[in-house]
Amino acid sequence: MAERADVIVVGAGPGGSATAYYATRAGLSVLLLDRQSFPRDKTCGDGLMPHASEELTLMGLGDWLDEPAHGKFSGFSLYTQTSYLRQKVPPTLHGPHGYVIPREETDARLLGRAEEAGADFRSGVRATKLLRSSAGNVTGVEAIADGEKVRYEAPLVVAADGVGGFAGEGMKARQNSVARRQYFRNVSGPNKEDLHIFITKDMNERGAGYGWVFYFGDGRANVGAGVSTKTLDRTGRNLKDYFDRFLEEPELASWLEGAEPEGPAKSWSLKMGMWGAKRHVQGLMSVGDAASMIHPISGEGVGYAIESGRLAAAWAHEAHSRGDYSTRVLRGYATQLRQKRAKEHLSGYALTNLVPNLQMIEPLFKACEQDPGARLTLIEGFTGDTPVYSLLKHPRSLGRAVKAALKS
Repeated sequence: MAERADVIVVGAGPGGSATAYYATRAGLSVLLLDRQSFPRDKTCGDGLMPHASEELTLMGLGDWLDEPAHGKFSGFSLYTQTSYLRQKVPPTLHGPHGYVIPREETDARLLGRAEEAGADFRSGVRATKLLRSSAGNVTGVEAIADGEKVRYEAPLVVAADGVGGFAGEGMKARQNSVARRQYFRNVSGPNKEDLHIFITKDMNERGAGYGWVFYFGDGRANVGAGVSTKTLDRTGRNLKDYFDRFLEEPELASWLEGAEPEGPAKSWSLKMGMWGAKRHVQGLMSVGDAASMIHPISGEGVGYAIESGRLAAAWAHEAHSRGDYSTRVLRGYATQLRQKRAKEHLSGYALTNLVPNLQMIEPLFKACEQDPGARLTLIEGFTGDTPVYSLLKHPRSLGRAVKAALKS
């Protein structure tokens, strides 16, 4: 006989674990499935913006965040072809700093909180199919466990499987960016309390992309580069080529002299910007990367995954209370998420897709270098604390940037 729960969550990353944690605390029985065993590595930039650290703190992980081995950043250093911008973390209710923590640790801790709350976690279980009744209502999932086909029953399923294909046609959008990172020990760059962002000519002549150096607290650093898939299409180059050339950038190369790589470079793909993905249908919601909840400028997704899981759990409780898992009820989740995040995500998505290449906005970076207010707003756009069109509040700097762009 198939096992039954109030909610089945497919995927135990940040979005799935957060959903399971909050839904269980709300009194629902939750079955949390993942094809892998934990702890497991998850290729990522490992940066946690202040809003992400706040979400982790809400889940009882505040003391863990402050462990000495974890990097804590309080500012940003942005390097472009023509300018250098340094800015403290923008002042918000989220707090004055963020963190750099390997995803292997972060995801394991979040899963632990879900299990402590009472979620029933099953590793080595690969969900393969969403089950529906003859009337079209969700009834559970079909999966493979220990080489055997199994079924789990629930009137509500939450897809939290990232770029996986479990949710089926029409739910997920295609990936629009790719990234690659490698861990190094003894990177000698300055200002280790900053996140270092490099907007290089190589990555932005025919598209959009950036490189980074994020410091942990134990002598290591996450060094990586990411570009849009449009950039790859336009140039015919591959991600490894962009990453290798980033490591050869003069400033970064000097930082890496004497540094020791830890393991091979690893790549991943992602869908950013909330555009093109559905987040609900009858009996089904999606969270985190599965819902395209990755900021289109910074590429940060952990905080948004946890937030979407928290909201999805609230709507799971609402649907359970009503005994109604219809599209009409679950639409409340998608609407709430859109109201909270669409301005920042969609405006960033528009910027990175409508501008042929980021080299065109070099005059804007130069203007922000000279204008502290505009510089702060620019970084707020990067962290996801404000829409990028908030730069319109600084007409003088924008005017100077436009004039410089027209001259060039």
